Amino acid sequence: MWSTYDDYYKWLLSQNTEPGDMRLLFGLVPAYPVFMFLGICLVILITVIQMNKRKIPLRELEIGIVIIVPIGIIGGTFFGKIFLNNYQSWSNFYKVFFFWQPGMSFFGALLLGSAAGFGWFYKRSKVTQISMWVYLDLILVNILLGHALGRWGNLYNQEILGNPVSYESISWMPNFIKHRLFYFPNLMYYENPLQPGKHIYDDPLWFQSIYLNGVLNTSITDAWKNSETGDSLTKLLTSKDLFQYRSPLFLIEGLGNIVLWMLITFGVRNINRFSNKGNNPWKLCPEAYPCLWNPKFKTISEEKLKDWYTLAPVKYRKVKVKTENGETLELTMSLRSVWNKAYYWVEPDYEANKKLYAEIEEWKKDLYKTTLKYQNDKKQLKVKLEKMKLEFNKKYKFTKQSLQNQLKEDYKKSIIVEKQKLAEKKAEITKNFTFGERYLGFNPYGKELEKANNPNNFIVARSGIASGSYILGYGILRTILETQRQATEYMIPNHVVANFLVLSLIILTGIFIIVMAQFVIPYKWREIGWLYEKTY
Repeated sequence: MWSTYDDYYKWLLSQNTEPGDMRLLFGLVPAYPVFMFLGICLVILITVIQMNKRKIPLRELEIGIVIIVPIGIIGGTFFGKIFLNNYQSWSNFYKVFFFWQPGMSFFGALLLGSAAGFGWFYKRSKVTQISMWVYLDLILVNILLGHALGRWGNLYNQEILGNPVSYESISWMPNFIKHRLFYFPNLMYYENPLQPGKHIYDDPLWFQSIYLNGVLNTSITDAWKNSETGDSLTKLLTSKDLFQYRSPLFLIEGLGNIVLWMLITFGVRNINRFSNKGNNPWKLCPEAYPCLWNPKFKTISEEKLKDWYTLAPVKYRKVKVKTENGETLELTMSLRSVWNKAYYWVEPDYEANKKLYAEIEEWKKDLYKTTLKYQNDKKQLKVKLEKMKLEFNKKYKFTKQSLQNQLKEDYKKSIIVEKQKLAEKKAEITKNFTFGERYLGFNPYGKELEKANNPNNFIVARSGIASGSYILGYGILRTILETQRQATEYMIPNHVVANFLVLSLIILTGIFIIVMAQFVIPYKWREIGWLYEKTY
């Protein structure tokens, strides 16, 4: 973007950069657009791989990318710049949408991008019969990898540094990291000898005079003296002791994101593979699941193996086993194959599901007819009450005064009777259908669906758990790191209370999603035939 240091620093000074905060000293081209683009590509690539693995069509993702990515970028640049002083004037406000300039908020991008994704995939889930939570689990968690890559862009840009540290404490780090862990010293106190009474920072071309072709011009910098200490600018620029070194907060956050992605992808999503101690497949049927964890059959001969048809072929591994008659080949399984055979790839009971499907469809028809009839009754009552009012007004005008009170009483009683009839109809609906079934989309057959598809009552991580774990985990990680940041680098810059309040809400949101996804949604909103953690 800039061909010379002069052009670069003209732009940098135009952004109202604070004196001493010269983070981009040795980089002519900012890295954040490049790393942002690479991070987005990485998220898409990993998501495509995972969706292909689950045989999920990519059409919705392809269209979703076109919708979500631009909206996310707009959210990132808007919320990243709107709190900065130099963008709050009406003359500069339009620049909050310049995403190629510094000032991108990850939370802003996540907020608007997630809202757009939620709306798009919720709408498409009605067509594809794939739960919206499946889509979110496959996309949201992978944002951690893209975000980690973006933190390397912050490293290149010399941004988001933590609390001050000594040079000795970071001397063990490689140079490409260590040499980007300082903030430039405050230059506003150095007088410009070419313009007496002014500081060097007041001159928009000061950097060109300090550096010639990228080499420090000591003859000029020696002439510049600190008005307070008398030290030359050359001494300041070449002394490591005078630089303010900071802890690599961006690097810690990037590594934390990678660790969190691994914990969710290989840990949380597979919690059932490690947690079913009292209720596991090899305990229910030892001959069907030979594996390292099976105390009876670590391996088993092909003749003794209990096998059955599954929706996908189960992988067995042949191993050599010594017996009294010599060596023989027997079968064993990985933990992944055990659970695929026991839970994920089990062929559903089509007859039972067919019967259950018919019952659910009949219930939906009854609910629809009853609701439609009640709505029509309400409309008819409204029309009837209007007619009764008109008739009452006509009679009232031509009725003797002595009989008017009686007429009023009869009219009120008629209204009460008609409303009572409608109330009785409503009570009948309430008796047959709960509030949640009528207005929140509850499925009263949710528990039966769960029992039909998980007859052995295995503990499994439901769809939505990964999304909730991402929000919870990153909220905790960011809260810890935020205590090491400067107030100007908070999620909400210079607003301590608001910043930590929002982070607390993010953590609570993650907990709420986990609880709902694991203990409520499977029993309230499940639909037969849809793809969740397995097809129902």
